[in-house]
Amino acid sequence: MNPPDDPADPVAPAVAAGAVEEPVPPEPMPAGPSHLARQLVVYTVLRLSLVIALTAVLAFFMPLIVALLFAIIVQLPLAWLLFSGPRTRVNEAMAQASARRRAERARLQSALSGETDS
Repeated sequence: MNPPDDPADPVAPAVAAGAVEEPVPPEPMPAGPSHLARQLVVYTVLRLSLVIALTAVLAFFMPLIVALLFAIIVQLPLAWLLFSGPRTRVNEAMAQASARRRAERARLQSALSGETDS
């Protein structure tokens, strides 16, 4: 039997010290304004590229300005159908940012009213 401090047995020091290995929780979605901005940029680029692609296709059949206006209108429902994943991520990031702002506002209100939450 190996002594508890034997380097050949990596479990022995943890068991001897009474340490229990806890499961690591899943990493939460990154928070902060940079995450929201990144999601908004991705979604905006997708929508603009859809407008450009539709304009390019429609320009073969009609004048360019008419094709652009028509593409802007057509991309609204198409983006809703095609880009549901990025749209959902933007909504979640906005909800997290809103919750963070509400929590910060509540904390500041309680600090201003003299309540302390130590």
